[in-house]
Amino acid sequence: MSALRSPSSYAAHVHRLLAATTMVWCVLPVSDAQAQYRGPVSRSAPLFELDTPTSFANTPFTPKVENSVEAWGTLVRKLNEKGIGIVVDYTSESAIALDTAHAGDAAYAHQIGAELDLDWGRLVGWQGLRTHAVFVNRAGHNLAADLGDHSLNGYQEIFGSGGDVGVKLVYVYATQNLLRNHMQIAMGKMPVNIDFANSPLYCVFMNKSNCGVPKSLTRNDAGFATYPGSVWGGRVRYWPDSGVYAQTGVYGVNPDLNTNRYDRSGFRMGTSLYTGVYVPVEFGWIPSFGKNHLVGHYKFGVAYDSSNYPDLYFDTDMNSAVQSGKPHRQTNGKTQLWLEADQMIVRHGDGPLHGTYILAGMTRGQENNSPYGFQVFAGLVDRGFFKRRPKDTIGVEWSETFASSSLIAAQWERYRKGDPLPGNATYPQSHLMTLEATYAFQLYKGVSVQPDYQHIWRTNLQRNKPQVDVIGLRLHAVL
Repeated sequence: MSALRSPSSYAAHVHRLLAATTMVWCVLPVSDAQAQYRGPVSRSAPLFELDTPTSFANTPFTPKVENSVEAWGTLVRKLNEKGIGIVVDYTSESAIALDTAHAGDAAYAHQIGAELDLDWGRLVGWQGLRTHAVFVNRAGHNLAADLGDHSLNGYQEIFGSGGDVGVKLVYVYATQNLLRNHMQIAMGKMPVNIDFANSPLYCVFMNKSNCGVPKSLTRNDAGFATYPGSVWGGRVRYWPDSGVYAQTGVYGVNPDLNTNRYDRSGFRMGTSLYTGVYVPVEFGWIPSFGKNHLVGHYKFGVAYDSSNYPDLYFDTDMNSAVQSGKPHRQTNGKTQLWLEADQMIVRHGDGPLHGTYILAGMTRGQENNSPYGFQVFAGLVDRGFFKRRPKDTIGVEWSETFASSSLIAAQWERYRKGDPLPGNATYPQSHLMTLEATYAFQLYKGVSVQPDYQHIWRTNLQRNKPQVDVIGLRLHAVL
C-alpha cells in the first residue's frame, strides 16, 4: 500500500496557494476593465443564473428569463425597475430503463422554484448591495436507486436533496460590490457550488454526474455544500483586469446537510453540527477571441476541508482495518483539485449560447479519505445550429469517475473475506462511465422540452453490473 498518501503534503500545497492568492490580489493592477461578451447561461437549468463568473461582471441583480405568461412577465419587468426580481419556474425530469432486469422501470421527479432578488441601491439607495434567496419544492422518485446505483451517477439531476419537503430554503445571502466593481464580497447561507467549479453549460445535461459541478467534488467532501443545500459562509471575488479573476471563500462543513438529523427543509440556522471549515480558492481566465467574440472559460481550483475523516484503509496502527478489525484511523483534513475549460469555437448568432462550445475537465480527490480518486469529462454544447430554431440546444457529454485506491483495496479485502461492502455494492467498485446525448427545443416562449439518451457502463462502479440504456425527458417552464 505504498501508493496511499498522507494528507499532509496536500495541506501544505493548499497553504502555499492561499498565500499566492493574497499576493496576486496585491500586485495585479486595478483598471476600469470593460465588460466582456456575456458567457454561457443555461436557460433550461434549474439553478437559474449562477454566480459562477461567465464574464467580467459580478452577480447579476436577477436572472434574465423569458416568461411564458406575458401579463406576469410585464409585471416582473416593472418590479425589476424598482429593484425587485422574481423568478418562478417548474422543471420535471422523467426517465425509463430500456434494458437489464429492470427494463421498463420509470421514474418522475420535479422541482418548483421561486427566486427573490432585491437591489438595495434602487430600493433605499445603498449602492452595490443585493440580496438573493431561492426556495424550492422537490418531489419524485430516483430511477438510479431502482438499478442499485447509489454512486454519484443519477439519471435525473433534479432529484435529490430536499425531496418530499413542502418548501425548502435553498439559500439566502447578500453581495456587495466594491472598488469600482472590481471586487465583490458575498455572505450568508449559501451553497459552495454557485461560485466554485461551476459552469451553466453542465446543467444542459440530465445526468447528475456533472450538473452544477462535477459530483465527485460534492460526494468526496461534505464541505463542498451543493444546491439545494447551503451552509453559512462568505466569498470574495476580485477582477484585477479584464478577463481574469481570483476568488476564495470560507464555509462551514456540515456532514448532515440535507438530512433529517440536521434539517431537510433548510430553515435551521444553527451551526452545532458543523465539523470544520471549507476553504476553496479558484483562479480563472475568460478570453474572447476574434471579431466573433469566441468566449472561453478556463479555471483552476483547490480546496481544503479542516474536518476529520476516517481513513478508508488503515486502522489506528496503520494496518489494514479490514484484517485487524480495529477502528479506522482518523485523518485531519482533505484536499480537492479541479481543472475545467470550455471554449466557443463557432458562433451562430448574437446570443450568449449561440454557438458551438467544447468543454472538458478533471477533478482530483484525496485517495486515503475520499471515495472517488478522480473524474474526467468532455463534451460539446451547441445552440442555434439550425437557423430556424435559434434557441434549440444540442449536447453530448462523456464522463468517467474512478474510485479511490484506498476504497478499492479495502473493498477487495472485504469481498475476499465475505464481508458486506459499503455503498450498496455487491462487488468491489472501480469506475463508472456515462455517455449522454440530449436535445432541448423551445416549445413556446419560456417553455422547453428536452428528450435525452444516456448509456451507463459499470453501474454503481461495479464490473459485474450490466450496461444500462435510459431514455429521459426534461420539461422546463418559467411562469
